[in-house]
Formats: sequence, structure tokens, C-alpha cells
Amino acid sequence: MNENEKVRCAIIGIGSMGKKYALMLDQGKIEGLRLVAVCCHSEKNKCWVQNHLSSSVRIFHGEDEMYESADVFDAVLIVTPHKLHPSMTIRAFREGKHVLCDKPAGTVVWEARKMNQSAEQAQKVYAMMCHQRTYPKYLKIKEWLDEKKIGTILRISMENSSFFRTKYYHQSASWRSSWKNEGGGLLINQGYHLLDMWIYLFGVPQSVYAEIPFGKYNSFDVDDEVTLIMNYPHHVTGTFIASTGEGKASERLEIVGTRGCISAEGNRLTLTTWDTDILTYAQEAQVTSRQQLNMREEHFHSEEAERPYEQMLCNFGEAILYQKPLIAPGKDGVKTLSLINAAYLSAWTGKKVSLPFSEEEYQKILRQKEEAEEHRTA
Repeated sequence: MNENEKVRCAIIGIGSMGKKYALMLDQGKIEGLRLVAVCCHSEKNKCWVQNHLSSSVRIFHGEDEMYESADVFDAVLIVTPHKLHPSMTIRAFREGKHVLCDKPAGTVVWEARKMNQSAEQAQKVYAMMCHQRTYPKYLKIKEWLDEKKIGTILRISMENSSFFRTKYYHQSASWRSSWKNEGGGLLINQGYHLLDMWIYLFGVPQSVYAEIPFGKYNSFDVDDEVTLIMNYPHHVTGTFIASTGEGKASERLEIVGTRGCISAEGNRLTLTTWDTDILTYAQEAQVTSRQQLNMREEHFHSEEAERPYEQMLCNFGEAILYQKPLIAPGKDGVKTLSLINAAYLSAWTGKKVSLPFSEEEYQKILRQKEEAEEHRTA
């Protein structure tokens, strides 16, 4: 593709992920996109841009300055701290730009809703960086579910301790691991990807009950371990456990259905099926247990995801140029944030929370948490 035919991109935020995206774009690894500008504030990051990117990439010192030259770019990649995502995304749409926003879509669900409304009004492409949707293991699981390989889902269980984080990590940026600046901890950061996949595969639950020992492994007020119990129609239940403080990394998913079970341990998948609906078998079998239940196993070893961030960026360009469907539409950010906010509200109140939940109650308690955190750290 001719360089002049590519979508011209500007990146706001040159932190660790912003640098990663900038190099991919500047080195021509993303079909359909080219980097023309970056927006960053610190002198250190400006020096990094000058030393690592092409001299043709323009450097802007702030949003206002960047939009004064809005005619030089078509799309914006927003790679800033969470709290800045809503205002920056809404402004980009107001300026007539396409947007790929890093996760999450803000920190509270009503902000995500406003971002969607702005995208619809501008009639521009709006994508989220939910790269785990490209992982082969999840694609295989979704294929099995779509084909009804295990019948009707009865129970879901996900457990993940792979995202271990040290004190050094939590203190690596002033906005990390706080109610005021990050909007939470594990759930809204590392857990966001896991819950995005949960909703992608199973949809939004009717209710959630959360048990969260805030600051279990660290001296902060937000979450570093969570246990969620979710309920769906027809008595379908789900349990979600995640931790950033355990020494051993584990990654397990089990989906139990009426005609089979899907088990995932890391990248190793097992599909177990039986030829009779288990509910029918339980009522009609003339034996005491599984003696007449014929089971078969199919094993699938998934490869690691191949350049997931590149896939997401390429998909963003294809959506702009060719109207290709997005892997992770920005509108999906509302669903994931709804579940995260409802889980925090449940943990704060000690009650099961139905979705949709009281956003007024959430906002009131969040404000209290922010004030208590600020007083404690003063």
C-alpha cells in the first residue's frame, strides 16, 4: 500500500505502551496505518521520540497544540492514564478523528456511555485495545461454544494469578493503584482483559457478589485480589478469582454444559463431551451415577497469540479504510465497566448487586473512598 493511502495517526501518551505502538507504526509493521505525530509532555519522552522515531514524526506538547494542526492526522491512539481516556476520546471525536483507546474506557460506566455517544454523533470508528480477543485459545473456545459442543452452559469458573505485580510496579507511576487516579486496582487494570473475555464469551451477568480483601498484599486502598460470584438466567452460575500477589502463576477456565465440558489450563484445552444430555440422563438412567455416560475427549494445544497488538492496530486501520468489523468495538467498554463497577459496589456494601446498578450510589461511595485514600496518604 502506498504511504499516502494509509490512515495518518497521532498518538497521545508515550509511556510504555505508547512507545510500543509508536515503534510498530513508525517501522511500517501496521498495514493501513502510519505515524505522523505524537503528543507528550515530559522532556524524557520527547527525547525518546527524537532518538527512536523518524524525523518526520511531529512532536506536540499538548492536546491544544496538536489539534491546532488537526489537518495533519486522521486518527488518534489514546494511550494515557485511565482517568484521561473519556475527555481525550470525546474531544478527538469532536475534532472529527477516528479513535483507538487503550483499555479501560474510563473508570466509571457513565463516562464510557458518553464516549459511545460521541462516536455515534461523529460517525467515526471507535475501537478498544482488548487484544486478548485475538488469542487462539479464546477463539477456539468461542468456536466450540458457538457450535454448541457442550450444549447449554450450566456453570463457569475462571481463575487467574498470572499478573503478579511488585511494589516497584505499583509505584512506577503516580496514577497507579489508587481510587482517585486509576479508579481501582486489579479489576480495572489487569482484570479488565479477563472480564472483557468473560463477557465476550458468556455475556453480562444478571448480578454479581464480590468478596474483595482490599490491599491484601500491598499498603494501598484498592484491590489486588478478587473473588466474584455471578448469576445468569436459568440458574447458570459463574465464579471469577484473580490475584496479583501469588507466587505461582495459574490460568484456568472451566465451562460446564449439559452435553460436555471445556477445560483450559494455560494454552492447553480439553473438550469433553457425552452423547446424552446430562439433565435427561440424570432423570432416566437406571444406574446410580455415570456408569452409562459415554464420554469422549478432544485435546487442543493453542499456540501463543501472534503479534496481538499488531493485529488490533491493523484491524483498526481496516475498519477505517474498508469498513471491516472491529475485533473490539469501543461500545463494548460499557459492558466491562458495568461489571467492574458493580463488583466494587458489591464489595463496598457487602451485598449482591444487580445489573444495571445504582450509578448514583456507586459515585457517592467512590467519592468517599477517594477522600479516605487522600487523607490516609497525606
